[in-house]
Amino acid sequence: MEEKEYGFIKEGKVFRKAFLDYADKEIGEVKETEEAAVLYYTERFALAQTKVNEVEEKINGTENKGSYLMKVLHLKETLCDFDAIGDFEALYHKLDLLEEQLNGFIHQNRLKNLEIKTALLAELEEAVKSSEWKSATAEVKEVQRRWIKTGAVDDAEKERIEGGFKVMLDGFFERRAAFYADLEKMMKDKESNYQEFIDGAEKLKEIESYTVLVEKIRTLKEEWKDLGRIKAEVRTEFWNKFQVIIKSALAKAKKEGKAKVGNKKENLESRTEFLKELIVLNEKIAPVANVKELRDKWKYLGPVSRSEMDKLQGDFLFLIDQIAEKQFIESLMYKKLKGKQNEADKERVRLKIAYDLLHRDRAELSTFQENLEKFNTSSGLDKLIGGKLELQERKVKVKEEILRQFKAGA
Repeated sequence: MEEKEYGFIKEGKVFRKAFLDYADKEIGEVKETEEAAVLYYTERFALAQTKVNEVEEKINGTENKGSYLMKVLHLKETLCDFDAIGDFEALYHKLDLLEEQLNGFIHQNRLKNLEIKTALLAELEEAVKSSEWKSATAEVKEVQRRWIKTGAVDDAEKERIEGGFKVMLDGFFERRAAFYADLEKMMKDKESNYQEFIDGAEKLKEIESYTVLVEKIRTLKEEWKDLGRIKAEVRTEFWNKFQVIIKSALAKAKKEGKAKVGNKKENLESRTEFLKELIVLNEKIAPVANVKELRDKWKYLGPVSRSEMDKLQGDFLFLIDQIAEKQFIESLMYKKLKGKQNEADKERVRLKIAYDLLHRDRAELSTFQENLEKFNTSSGLDKLIGGKLELQERKVKVKEEILRQFKAGA
């Protein structure tokens, strides 16, 4: 028997010597000479060394060292079966050191993970208390995302930390599901309110007076706002039905209004009374009204004499233009203030906008007047130009009156 440091040959067989807890192992047979056989298996040991060295290099070159623990354990389990002659004991010592290093790293990492997940648990505990479901859900999902991204904790803490997270998470989504189920049922129940509203709106078609009809439509639109929340697509469907009823009722009232000449004296009284209502409405700095509905109401109040209508129409336009312009100024004011509610700021910005608009209209009127002589009125444009001039002059007068009211109010 020829014996070397890490192996020997016996009866034509090549053996690796025992090391650590591993017994002698037959790894091959002598095919040519004993020296050649020993040399072959000694050179094969370099392959085992390479495997261990490669793992060590990868561990040293990465931050995620813990992911290589299973690779080290697998090498320790299988390396003893590798057919080679060499210092296997040294390789196992190196693997033991790597395992110890990795276990220490994993332990520290899991302590850090425990710290992070404990903080996330506290965040989740606060987030799940909210009943603002949309924002709370976004917050909970963000915590959940960070939780998944964070690695494992030690087994001793795993059940407590992971179990606590799951209980809170499941509880939140169960409460949210129950809330939306109740909301769904509530919205379904409220659909009957919308159907009753539509059924009632059908009576609009029975109203003959255009003025009464417009007022009733305005009232119903206010009632619509208080019908309650239902699914958006269902609400849109009901709203479209409501609009069809409105259009049908208005068309019918207009047709019947045109068919009736009416009493001019009564019409004059109606128009005069309507103008008084506009005067009261226009006394407000920020009148709340639907200008289009006001124009439609005026349009269908009934005929009066030409001379009376000219005067009434001038008064109406002057008032309705002020109301519309004040609403425009109010919208500009809120955009500039961006939600501020200070009354002094409101007055200041209103005045500034009114001054700017008046300055613009005066400049346009001046330019128009300067260019009047350039127009060839003989070509039939005199009426068009006269109307344009009248409109520009009315714009200036409207702004001047609004500015006077603003100053008086301030």
